[in-house]
Amino acid sequence: MKITVILPAYNEANRIEKAVKEVKNWMDRLGYDYEIIIAEDGSTDGTDRIARSLAEKDERVIHLHSDVRLGRGKALANAIKKSRGDVVAYLDVDLSTDMSHLKELIDSIVVQGYDISIGSRLMKESDVERSFKRDFLSRVYNFLVRSMLGSKIRDHQCGFKAFKRESILKIIDQVKDNHWFWDTEVLVLAQRMGYRIREIPVRWRQSEETKVRFLKDSLYMFSQILRMWMESRRSRKFFAISLIISVSILIALAYFSGFNIEVLSRISPKSVLLASIVYIVSFFVRGYRFGYILLKLGFKCPVIFSTEGIAIGQMINVVTPAKLGDLVRTYVFKLKEVPISSCISGLAVERLFDLFTVILFSFLSITVLGSFKYVRMPIYATLALLSIVSLVFVFSRMENLIGKMSKDVNIALRSGYFVLSLISITNWLIDVLTCYLIAIAFNVSFWIIMLAVAISNIVKAIPVTPGGIGAYEITMTGILAAFGLNMGEAFTVSLVDHTLKNVLTVLMGYISIAHLNIKIREIA
Repeated sequence: MKITVILPAYNEANRIEKAVKEVKNWMDRLGYDYEIIIAEDGSTDGTDRIARSLAEKDERVIHLHSDVRLGRGKALANAIKKSRGDVVAYLDVDLSTDMSHLKELIDSIVVQGYDISIGSRLMKESDVERSFKRDFLSRVYNFLVRSMLGSKIRDHQCGFKAFKRESILKIIDQVKDNHWFWDTEVLVLAQRMGYRIREIPVRWRQSEETKVRFLKDSLYMFSQILRMWMESRRSRKFFAISLIISVSILIALAYFSGFNIEVLSRISPKSVLLASIVYIVSFFVRGYRFGYILLKLGFKCPVIFSTEGIAIGQMINVVTPAKLGDLVRTYVFKLKEVPISSCISGLAVERLFDLFTVILFSFLSITVLGSFKYVRMPIYATLALLSIVSLVFVFSRMENLIGKMSKDVNIALRSGYFVLSLISITNWLIDVLTCYLIAIAFNVSFWIIMLAVAISNIVKAIPVTPGGIGAYEITMTGILAAFGLNMGEAFTVSLVDHTLKNVLTVLMGYISIAHLNIKIREIA
């Protein structure tokens, strides 16, 4: 029985020699025939020279070098394919996991017959010391993997794993990720293929040095969870259920509200046409705003391109219930060499100003409508209080969020704060005006429409149904009915408004895809 121990190494000049020595000591104690593979992945700090020297001194040490960075997962996959052991284990070079668990890790496969054995920092028996931030992010990440991908494992990312070589070779060619998500994808696929996995509680101590970049890598890992989820049956089931929910809400609203063609015919085709023109303008306003944010971050994008990128992202948000359009937008803007991290920062700023504006509109409309005789005082007082608290909270958090970003982003956003506020207010006024032009046939106050649009968009943001269809209509119908419209008229306004906006969004998205020569398959 031969054991292969792989040490993935990227710029580990300070630790690789100590790690190899420690692994050799423990493998000698266990008495197995073994080899140690240093999977050195395009290092630039001299790790390759040290690894080469170690291999020259001991024939049991093998150095696998790559001139370019492959990614941790790809480097591990290559090493596994070139291994000669019956059991293949890999350990993080920092040896954060206590090496006394190595025997149990290997024996779980050799003696007990498991296909895979892994160290776990999240079992009750585990003894772990790490920062609150790393522990919290790890627990959230593993919860998402279990809930979205159906995994039964507690800890997917501990760098202390062993496999039957014949089993892992059947898995790795199906793995699509080449970096940090590789471990998770291997374990999820192994469970789907029916392999037996044993999770071992370990003693683990956080290393002072880490290659993990928390914000960027967390977003990347979450995007990979979404990618696997989209490829799974769970996503198709979720999409089917969300679509059924949307259609059921619309049918129920149409039936109970008394919706009919006569009410629908009261909306003038000229009003719909004018509303369409007005709403199309909003895409260019949004495009200008996002381009302005990127300019402040140091990236210049033409307004037309920025508008098309947003249109494509919004189109995906309309047809999926998981807000995947925001991820698609980062892909589109890579065509202009905008880094994913900068695009995500721009998205965060954009969403922050949207939230600020929507809450501002809610507060203003409630304040104006408060004197109207048909608004009940308890409802008015509650909504006003919630709006004030939300407005104060968002305004205070705006400064905190900007302050936590990099120095360059901080300066850029502060310099553009006033302009972004004006553009965001203009954008949302267009959204309100679009609905008002549709509702004008029913003599509805502009302030009532402002309140209905603002609250409906907040509810719509909850990713339950595709494009918020159903959630938007039921919220707007309820608000408009509360302010004097009969149910049939209220539902008609909400249905036409949301349908018009969604149709134009999909149309603008497809036009943008065609103009940029992007294939739907690439987006998928």
